[in-house]
Amino acid sequence: MTAGEHGATVAVSPAKRSTGARARDGDKTHAGSRQLSLFDVEVAEAIAAPVEVKAAAPVKPVAVKPALSRAGARMIDERPTHVLCVDDMPAYSDEAHESVAAALEALPQAQLWFTYKDIQTLFGVSRATVARRLREGLVPGVRMAGSSVMEDAAVRRFDRGQLKWLLLALRHRPRQHGR
Repeated sequence: MTAGEHGATVAVSPAKRSTGARARDGDKTHAGSRQLSLFDVEVAEAIAAPVEVKAAAPVKPVAVKPALSRAGARMIDERPTHVLCVDDMPAYSDEAHESVAAALEALPQAQLWFTYKDIQTLFGVSRATVARRLREGLVPGVRMAGSSVMEDAAVRRFDRGQLKWLLLALRHRPRQHGR
């Protein structure tokens, strides 16, 4: 008999064990676990048993000060802070308010926030001068700790109201009550 005839005996060599991802996945199937793919939702639902979630005990936050020996470590400022408001601003003349209002009307209406670079480009005022006016307490909405200005974020942005008071502080002197 030959291999092609019916009832012929065919010698089969032992199966060579394949190596690679498919072989590993097959081994996982036989071992009782299997890595799921994106499209194995039905299998995942059948395998996943409902798990009870217990409410964790409330965690009390602990304030930790950074080590002083580390280079570049930020210190936590524990001084009391306050935010400057419009009532804290000095009084300016009506002409000063009108000139600043005209300057603000000339700005693009779509621009709502202004960075130091925008202020320098639009008005020619350096970042250092703006920082001095902030430190003097002449811009509302700025958080102060003592005589220091607290940072808001990585980039300080001014809205139109803050820009108005900043321009008033830059261009005009406040009215003196005795004069």
